[in-house]
Amino acid sequence: MGNGKKVGLALGSGLARGLAHIGVIKALSQAGVRIDCIAGTSMGSVIGALYCCELKIKMMERLAESISRRTWMDFTFPRMGLIAGERLEQLMHL
Repeated sequence: MGNGKKVGLALGSGLARGLAHIGVIKALSQAGVRIDCIAGTSMGSVIGALYCCELKIKMMERLAESISRRTWMDFTFPRMGLIAGERLEQLMHL
């Protein structure tokens, strides 16, 4: 951007929204917008972490398309959310 301003990206929770963030990051990148900092909740934090670890956007898209939902989704019925996140946490430790 070159105007001295910094860009921060806040990524929300939820599986579908979290995966949609990949497209947002891709669009910003293609537009030449440099992301200076990222914060996220739940799946948004996972996508943000992958981006900060310099995983290519194409690889994030492939992961989102190819990993079986059973690999990283574990349904629960708490007060908030339907996915406990334990399987996703185990996947991230690999």
